[in-house]
Amino acid sequence: MTSIKRLRSVIQSTAHHAVSGLCYVHPHLGEKCKETGIKSIGVNLMKPGFDAELPSITKELELSTNALREKFNELLTVENIQASEIKSAYATFDFLRGRWPTSCYIEVVTSEGKKAEVAVDSSGKTAEVLHASS
Repeated sequence: MTSIKRLRSVIQSTAHHAVSGLCYVHPHLGEKCKETGIKSIGVNLMKPGFDAELPSITKELELSTNALREKFNELLTVENIQASEIKSAYATFDFLRGRWPTSCYIEVVTSEGKKAEVAVDSSGKTAEVLHASS
C-alpha cells in the first residue's frame, strides 16, 4: 500500500524542482506554449506526453521533460515507492506572464485510487489547492 505521506513528499519536492532554475524545462516549455497560445499545459511524469497538443517538440524540450520525469522517478525511489504503484502523475504548468511558469500543480493517483496533490507558485512557495464545489 502506497504511503500518501511519502508520496506527498515526492510531489512537493518535484514541484519545487519543476519551478526552480535547476529544472531545464523552462524556458523551453514556456516558449513553446507562448508560440502556440497555450496558457496551461500538463506534463506526464510517467511517460512522454503533454496534456495539450504541441505541434512540434524541440530536442531541448524533449530532453528537459525527460529529465523532469527522471527526477520524479528518483524521488519515488528515495521514498521506496515503486512506479507500478502510480496510476497517473501530471505536472501542470500555468504560463500567465511569459515563458516562465506562474505555478506548478502536481496530481498523482495511486493504483489504489488514492490522490495526492500539491501546488507551488513561481518562487516555490506552497499554494492552497482549491476545487470548485459541485
